[in-house]
Amino acid sequence: MGNAYVDRIGRARSGLGFIVVLACLLSCLPAFTAPADIGGLTVTLPDAASGWRKAAKGNLFMLQKDFPETDDDKRGSALIQITKPLPAARNSLQAGMKTFVATLPDMAKEDILIKHYGVTVNGHDIRVEERCCVHQNNVSINQIVVGIAGDKRQAYLQLVLLNVTGDRSKGAEADFAALVRSVKLDPSDRDFDLVPASGDGGLDGVFTHLDTGIRPNVSGGMDFYSDSTISMFDREGRFSTELPKGGRSIGEHCKETPTDCGLYKLAGGGFFSSAGSIEMRSVTSAYGTIEIETKPFSKKGEDLVISDADYRAVPPFDEGTTLDGEWVSTFASSGMTATSSGSVASSHTLTLRRNGTFERTGWSGASMMNEIGGSRSGVTTSGNRPGASGRYKLSGYRLDLTDADGRTESMSIFEPDKASDGLLVINGNNYLKDDGR
Repeated sequence: MGNAYVDRIGRARSGLGFIVVLACLLSCLPAFTAPADIGGLTVTLPDAASGWRKAAKGNLFMLQKDFPETDDDKRGSALIQITKPLPAARNSLQAGMKTFVATLPDMAKEDILIKHYGVTVNGHDIRVEERCCVHQNNVSINQIVVGIAGDKRQAYLQLVLLNVTGDRSKGAEADFAALVRSVKLDPSDRDFDLVPASGDGGLDGVFTHLDTGIRPNVSGGMDFYSDSTISMFDREGRFSTELPKGGRSIGEHCKETPTDCGLYKLAGGGFFSSAGSIEMRSVTSAYGTIEIETKPFSKKGEDLVISDADYRAVPPFDEGTTLDGEWVSTFASSGMTATSSGSVASSHTLTLRRNGTFERTGWSGASMMNEIGGSRSGVTTSGNRPGASGRYKLSGYRLDLTDADGRTESMSIFEPDKASDGLLVINGNNYLKDDGR
């Protein structure tokens, strides 16, 4: 096939024509094994057991994964295309993206639904653009395009989904994102990992900030929220916006969930003063895009002030700590549009005793009403969560609940208010102590 095959694709009258030809040719090609060198571009490919297969050589390296028809889904395919590195200046990345998107002419007319800009862990510029949904001949087409640019050359990658939705789409996108994170544009590039650089770090501990406001809900209404957000720093230079679960270190947590994490560096200050700013290099997408933001920074005793917002130090629980009380987490949301209304509510109760035992109960309910053409329909549902009891253990920022059958569930936990157990934040949810108990 080779270049003649690529030329034939370039002459396709529409993006769909190119897709159909490609899908037919790929279906009979053998499975592959990782890794791969694509004209000097190194990538780690999905494992062959995951169903991805590779296609012709040439200017585009291509992969395909087919999905059979089921009772719930149409027959579909996912295609990945990777270019060989192209000589180009770094500032031409945006123009190159437009050219690559136009390989599917109808998709180029669609608005960008999701986009990420930033740099990779190796300092290359990276852009991610997602477009949806073109329909041609009963085929739904989604497109995700990634461009990566260094000082002298660029590479482009594309995921095209044909009648692939739901969990199938999520799986294909996860494989594509992992492939993008593995890209090494230059021989000196390292694997994706959040490795602190010289000069990074300097903080150590967990800090909480109270974030409040109003946001829209799915029912068309507005909800007030009050969240105790978390920033966890290690002395080497990593940070996380979530507490690691299961006793893992922040480094282990960031390897598994990089979008919770980033790197930081303190700057400014002098011999008699602390740093005046903090540089936050946050991983903003599963594709490894890193956005850099510098914020005003100062210390207030054990606490921090970042961009004029207070971040209070949160001490860990001593191993073997016990609590005594009943804590309740509630949620309620409602809204109304011209033709529908809906509400959702839930409540979860956790009782912890001094003797190290616990009990859990809960309930949830929802109602929805629609009115179309003078006809009204609705549904109401509710249910209780099965109760559970057993023993608990507190250590650091971790709560282990072991039920009567010996099953253990580990959750993150902290007290946002110093020297007070009136509020516990468990797995990110607020649990208020019931003083009437």
